[in-house]
Formats: sequence, structure tokens, C-alpha cells
Amino acid sequence: MRRRRSALAVAILAAALAVPTASAAVVDGKRAKKFVYALSANGHRVAGTPNERRGAWLVGQRFRKFDLPVTIQKFPLPNGRNSRNVIAKTGGPVRVLVVAHMDSVRAGPGANDNGSGVAAMLEVANVLKETEGIWFAALGAEEREMTGSHLHLGSDRLVRSIPRIVRPRIVLALSLDMVGYGPTLNIRGLETSPNRSARRAINRARALGYAPSYLRDSGVSDHAEMTRGGIPAALVTYRWDTCWHLSCDRPARVVPRKMGNAARLTIAAIRRALED
Repeated sequence: MRRRRSALAVAILAAALAVPTASAAVVDGKRAKKFVYALSANGHRVAGTPNERRGAWLVGQRFRKFDLPVTIQKFPLPNGRNSRNVIAKTGGPVRVLVVAHMDSVRAGPGANDNGSGVAAMLEVANVLKETEGIWFAALGAEEREMTGSHLHLGSDRLVRSIPRIVRPRIVLALSLDMVGYGPTLNIRGLETSPNRSARRAINRARALGYAPSYLRDSGVSDHAEMTRGGIPAALVTYRWDTCWHLSCDRPARVVPRKMGNAARLTIAAIRRALED
């Protein structure tokens, strides 16, 4: 009888551990890498192509598995085609934006640029899916050399969908871009010194022992359109990837630990921003 009870207790404990719950959700870099492989499987994801639409579908399916409501934002491209943003929103008024562009250049499958950022963002969404006030957005048409626009069109469309009266209430905005390869963790922004989003990201990264550095740029990713639209934003990235915009940007090179680091500092920055 004792053996039976002991076996039953072990079985119940094993079943409980096997069932994922919101409180038990954790960042998993290996799972993120599997998503990079899935996103990159059909080759490049140039804005407006069937492969970009397939990427949007994959992201939307993952958001729905988290029981997050999904909105598709379509917008026109200069060539007459359409791109789209895939947005998942937690409850309550928006106070945090986390974005990652899902398109790529034509040269390769865009594993690090930017399958890694999308995969890291999905890890954040899994952990914080029950935290109110967050918009997660997989953005289309970031690659300006493919669209011919001077704007990162997906983030421009996202910002225009947020009323101007709401934008000052957003306390943190982060773009995750190329977070799976490179020696140095950078937090980047348009300003000479870090804006409020960059400061939060830097502080949380330091607390986690990631030794980030701040780097000013001219607007190389989606943080640019958010900042110029009145939502001070920062770019989280690892530098430098020698396969940037080349055919060698493939999933095998992407490092799970680095994607995990980006996701964890994003989660920590969000939690601190919502507490303040």
C-alpha cells in the first residue's frame, strides 16, 4: 500500500511539473532558436512577399497559443504591394511597447537579422502574457534598402496607430534587433545620452551581469520611428555580425544564450518600468 501511494504521489508531481502555467513560464533560448529555424525555413522574408506573410502567420499563431488577442495591421509599400504588422496586446491601456521586425533582405534567410529578435520577443510575451499594459509587435518592412523608403515602414505604421495623447503614457519602448550573434551587447538610441527607455534597459542589463554599452546611432532600426513619433525608444542588439545582410546569416549561427539574455533584460526592464 505504501509503495502504491508513493508511486501515485510521484506521478501526480510529475504531471504537475509537466503542465505549463503562467507563473512557471521561463525564457528558453533553445526554444527561441527553434523558432528562428521555423521562421527562416523558406528563405528570405522581403517585405510584401509571400514569405513575409508566412512569417506573420507563424508569429500570429504563436501569440494565439499564449491566448493573446492578435491584430493585423496592413500598410502599403512604395512598390504597390502590402506589408503587415502582427500585434498582440495584453489587457489594459498600453504602457510598454516591445517590437521586432520580421522582414529580411533578399540575400539570405535573415536568421539573426531579425529572426533572433522576433524569437526573443516571443519569449518575453510568453512570460508576461498576463501582465497588463504591453503591446508586442512583429513589424514588417523595416529593411529600407528593400522598400526604397527612408522610413522603417512597419514601426511608422504602428506609431501612427497610437493617438498622440496616449504616446506620453508609454513608459518603455524597446526594439529587439539582431540579438543572436555578436560579442558586445549594445543599447542604442538617437540621443547623445540614453533616453528613459535606454536607461531602463541598461540598468536592468547591468543588474543581470550582461555588461551593456550605450551607442548613439542615426536611426538604424525601428526605435527611430518610435522616438521621432514621441515615444522615446531604445534598440537592444549585439554587435557586430559579419554576416549582416549576407547569405551566411543562417539559423545555425544564432546563439540561444544571447537571445535569452535579450529576453531576460527586456522582461526585467518592463517589470521595473511598470512598478515605477
